[in-house]
Amino acid sequence: MSTVVVPHPTGERRPLALRRVAIAGAVMAALDIAYAWANWVVVQHVITTEQLFHSIAAGLVGRDAARAGGMQTALLGAFLHVVIAFLWTIGFYLAVRSSATLRGWMGSTGGAVLVGLAYGAVVYLAMNYVVIPLSAAPRPNPTLDWKFYFNLVQHMLMVGLPIALIIRDGEPG
Repeated sequence: MSTVVVPHPTGERRPLALRRVAIAGAVMAALDIAYAWANWVVVQHVITTEQLFHSIAAGLVGRDAARAGGMQTALLGAFLHVVIAFLWTIGFYLAVRSSATLRGWMGSTGGAVLVGLAYGAVVYLAMNYVVIPLSAAPRPNPTLDWKFYFNLVQHMLMVGLPIALIIRDGEPG
């Protein structure tokens, strides 16, 4: 029995694209949560690992329900974190596939780095100024202090850049 591979409009075989999206989403999710855990749990000692994942679940179920839910809502938060990471990754992939300009930029490593850094900034700003305020656990927009810029750079390096470089793998150029 043989596997039928459907050609992609760019000439790429779909299984390769799906694999790159899966790897990019997993890497981004791991890097982002590792940073959050290291920052909030290990360095600043302001929350526990369970509370970190409660804070993510709170976006769906609210702060009080997330806290009261114990390990179940912590697991929900972990699941939601991965889902959000994959949604951002899929969004990037679709944007690149639908834009000749982005595909052109992604054709070189330097261009992919710039696109990835810009995308990381877009993700950070969208999460903080659109997604979180519309969630079940809204919080004030971040203040423009050193923490804002530090977290912005973190998203550029640990969210946007890995997505772009992994999605780019196999691109011409």
